Amino acid sequence: MRYRNFGTTGIQVSEIGFGGSRLGGVFAGTKGSEEGLNVLRMALDAGITFYDTADMYSQGEGEVLLGKAFHGKRDQIIIATKGGYCLPAQKRLIARIKPLVRPIVKALGIKRENLPAAVGGELSQNFTPSYITQALEASLKRLGTDYVDSYQLHSPPAETIRSAEFAETLGTLDKLKQQGKIRFYGVAADTPHDAATALKYGGISSLQMPFGLLDLEALDGVFAEAEQRGVGIIARGCFGGGLLKESLTESELKATTPKWERILAYRALAAESDQSVLEKALQFCLYAKPISVTILGMRTETHLRDNLRYYNAPPLTQAEYRALCSLHISK
Repeated sequence: MRYRNFGTTGIQVSEIGFGGSRLGGVFAGTKGSEEGLNVLRMALDAGITFYDTADMYSQGEGEVLLGKAFHGKRDQIIIATKGGYCLPAQKRLIARIKPLVRPIVKALGIKRENLPAAVGGELSQNFTPSYITQALEASLKRLGTDYVDSYQLHSPPAETIRSAEFAETLGTLDKLKQQGKIRFYGVAADTPHDAATALKYGGISSLQMPFGLLDLEALDGVFAEAEQRGVGIIARGCFGGGLLKESLTESELKATTPKWERILAYRALAAESDQSVLEKALQFCLYAKPISVTILGMRTETHLRDNLRYYNAPPLTQAEYRALCSLHISK
């Protein structure tokens, strides 16, 4: 594993990070917690030191599993968690009865994508200083630690980021930083535009945003500005939300995304060098030097092994990088 500077924070992080959005949860099976703990520990053994989670992931269970997996090893890892979403009543209920629900879900063969929207409830956001302070305290308790390395405000839209209340919340995060409860803070943005809007605040140390073969908008300026300001960049969505999976047929791609032609072109280009598109996709993110860490979603040992294989694939040449960028422009 190789490591990079996390902006100008003085922290070094592994080039790939552990994305914990699917750790735990009612769809993880009756042995989901045990499997989650195992894959977290295996990731650290493989040299992965950066762990991205959020208070809303699996109704807080993702944070709990992180705390359990690395009890006694806190100084070996970097924890980046998030706050700002409010769980609806349905999800709070599921969190309490999860051990009872898991066997039922498995027995009935229920899939996450088949659930009616009403079952999960509608998420809302709250970025007020009081709510974020409470959310951080709850995250610290679940994580079993007295500090987090990077606390991220979770998906605030640009209009929220521009508000006076948001600036007040950042002032509260400064105070929490002085108290030692967070080392640094940042914004996990949904778009490069939202990320660029957050850059007007000097105290922000990190920005998380979508980036990959299917999401190259960050190359249009926000990467360069963030790098100039010494802000650590966390890239997510390297594999296009599953759209780069080679198991998808051409007809399935056409029915799913307007970017289907570009995906087929990526496949053809990867085949020329006898590599998979997923290998190319990760190596593309690694080629972008402003990025501090690329987080990859993992839940099982198979996910971890696959991601390590993509990571250890031959790096892109400059010509290959330019060829992949040209497909973005032409398609």
